[in-house]
Amino acid sequence: MSLISTPQVESIIQFSPLPQHVEEGHNQIEVKEPCIERFDWETIAIMLRLALVGMLLVGLALSQRQLNQPTFVPTPPKFFLDSLHIPHFKVSEGEVSAAWDVTLTISNVMNNSNINILRLEAEINYMQNETLAMITPLMPEYELQREVFFLEGEGLKSLHWRLSTTGWEENQPIVDDIVVQAIAEDMQRGVTRFGLHMKVMGKVQFGDGWVAPFAMFPTCNNMEVKFLGNDQQGKAATMTDPKRRECIGRIEWESVSDSID
Repeated sequence: MSLISTPQVESIIQFSPLPQHVEEGHNQIEVKEPCIERFDWETIAIMLRLALVGMLLVGLALSQRQLNQPTFVPTPPKFFLDSLHIPHFKVSEGEVSAAWDVTLTISNVMNNSNINILRLEAEINYMQNETLAMITPLMPEYELQREVFFLEGEGLKSLHWRLSTTGWEENQPIVDDIVVQAIAEDMQRGVTRFGLHMKVMGKVQFGDGWVAPFAMFPTCNNMEVKFLGNDQQGKAATMTDPKRRECIGRIEWESVSDSID
């Protein structure tokens, strides 16, 4: 048996160097620090303080205004019809010619406020809704007039005015033929009914400067009148129940405000 000798093989591993054209800088890795945005906290704190002070000032002003507002409910004036007299009333050729003399008392029942009536409109109605004559006895004489009809606390004043129509005035309502005929039939019976409707604009003025504007619509309905004797101008008439009566109606209040505003 022959032996075959195997020569030893020596393993050599060689590392070739990096090529010369590869720059060292390519092997460097840049690490960037995160960018942290910085706020001006001092400026923000100042702005917050200013906003808080502003809110406090507004709140104090509103609370002070609320404390100064009147704590009681304003009371409107009262209207009393003292008398209604008709010196003449005539129906002729489909037209109504008449006059109504009205005496009215306006009262301020409050003792701690004044009332300034700025405008009063009145009309005489037949059957509550058929207007025969109208007038505006109270109104400003010039623009921005501050007082027109002034009532101090617990004060009262009387008004007297005449509403009239001949059936031909441009500033008076046109009465329908059916209404004229119904009135003529009432005259033959000797009795008819009229109503006094008013529209009032004014202000309740408190002593501390607060003002409450209002609009009210007092009415006196179903005022029965009886016709008396005839004359050349027609029949006169007077109320069958001459006692004093209060004219009442709805009231519309506006917001209470400072008179300085």
